[in-house]
Amino acid sequence: MKGFFGKIGAAIKAHKGRTIAISVTAFVLVCVIISLSLLSAFLFNRLSQGLVPTDEQLNAIRNDPANQYKRVVIIGVDGVGDYFSHMDTPNFDTMFNTAVDASVTYTGTAVYPTISCENWMSMFHGVRPVYHGFIFKDTNQRVEAGLKTDSTKYPSFIQQYLDQYAEGDVLSVCTWRGVNNGIIEDNERIVKYNTDTDQVKQFLAGETIYSPVTDLECQSNYKKENGEKVVEQNMSNSKYTEMVAYVEAPIRDDEVPGYPTLREYCLAMQAAFGEEDETVAMRDAMTVQRIIEETTTAEGQDKYKIVYMHLDQVDHTGHNYGYGKPAYQQAVYRIDDLIGKLYAAYENANMLEDTLFVLCTDHGHRLPGGHKNHGKNTDLEVNITFAIAGKTVKAGMLTSRYVDTDMAAVISYALGVKAADTWQGRVPYNMFTLLD
Repeated sequence: MKGFFGKIGAAIKAHKGRTIAISVTAFVLVCVIISLSLLSAFLFNRLSQGLVPTDEQLNAIRNDPANQYKRVVIIGVDGVGDYFSHMDTPNFDTMFNTAVDASVTYTGTAVYPTISCENWMSMFHGVRPVYHGFIFKDTNQRVEAGLKTDSTKYPSFIQQYLDQYAEGDVLSVCTWRGVNNGIIEDNERIVKYNTDTDQVKQFLAGETIYSPVTDLECQSNYKKENGEKVVEQNMSNSKYTEMVAYVEAPIRDDEVPGYPTLREYCLAMQAAFGEEDETVAMRDAMTVQRIIEETTTAEGQDKYKIVYMHLDQVDHTGHNYGYGKPAYQQAVYRIDDLIGKLYAAYENANMLEDTLFVLCTDHGHRLPGGHKNHGKNTDLEVNITFAIAGKTVKAGMLTSRYVDTDMAAVISYALGVKAADTWQGRVPYNMFTLLD
C-alpha cells in the first residue's frame, strides 16, 4: 500500500504543471456547475417567456368595444401557493371555469425570496426584487410603514393605466395594509381602504355602533338616558345584519372541530395567537363585503376600472399551523366561500360579462416551522396559483410559464394599456385569444 501511494506521489511530482492545470480546471468546472445550478433555481425559472403586445395588438382592444372590459377585479390571496389545486373549491371552479373562458395555472413561479413584499411588489411593478429594491431586510415592515419603490422608473400597472386613460378610478381594499401603504402609488384617483382590527374586535364583542363593512354608521335610533346618549342599533340595517349572519352561520363540517361558527373561531384565535389572528378571517370578510358594496351599486359599476382586494387569512394560518394542515385548509375553504359571495353579487348585478376576474397569490408555505416558514426556494413556497377569466381569455389550463412579474403586463394588455419599457414581465403565450 505504501508503495502504491508512493508511485502516485512520484507521478504527481513528475507532472506537477499538468496536475495543477487539471486541478484548477476541475475546480472551475465544479464552480460553474454549482453556479449554473443556483442560477437555474433562483433566476432562469423566473425569467418571463411571453410577449410584449405591439401597438397593433393593443389597438385591437382599444378600438373594439367587444374586446374591452368595464373593469378588472383582482383577488389577491396571500400565502395560498398552489393549494387551490388540492381542495374542493366549487366557487373558485365556477369563477375560473377553464372549459369556458378561464386560464389557470397552479405551477406559476414566485420571485425569490418568497416573501409577501418582494412578490406583491413584483406583481404590481413588473420587475424582480433586485430592481424594485425591496429584498431580504424588513421588507414587509417597510411597506407597511409607507416606503415605496421608484414608480417613475418602475410604475405599477395601476399607474400605467392612470397615465394613459383619463377616465376610470381605482379601488383597493386590503386586509394586509402593506399593499395600500407601500406597494400601490398614491393618487387622487385611487381609493384605498385598510380593514381595521379594532372594528372587528368591537363587532365580535357586540360593542359596535357602526357597520364594520363600510365604516359608516348604521341607521340608529338615539335617545338620552340620564343625560347620556344611548344608541339602539337598528338591526334592519342590511350591511350590519348581513355581517351578523355571516359570523353566526355554521361553518363547514370538515373544518377544525369545536368552532361551529366563525365568531367562535375568531375568538379562539384571539386566545391562541393574539389580535391579528383573532380578526383576520373577519377582516377578509369585511374586505370582500366592502368591494361588493362599493362596486355593484349603479354608481360603482361605472366608477372603478381596476378593483383590487387583498385577503390574508391563508397566510396567517400557514404561519401558525403550516401548509396543508386542517386550519390551513379551513382558511382556503373560507376564501372560496368569499369568492362565491363576490361572484353571486356580480352575477345579480349583471356584471359578469364585462368583468375580467383575476386571482393571484404571492407564495406558498412550508410545513410547520414557526413564523418564518416561507421565504426559501422549495416547491411548496415557489409554486403559485394564477387564474384569469373573461371574454378574451383562452380557455384551458395555461401551458406556458407564468412568473408573478407577469401580472402587470397581463392586466395592462387586457385593458389596452401599453406596458412600461422597464417591466421584465410578459404576457404568457396562449393566455388570450386575440394573441394567438
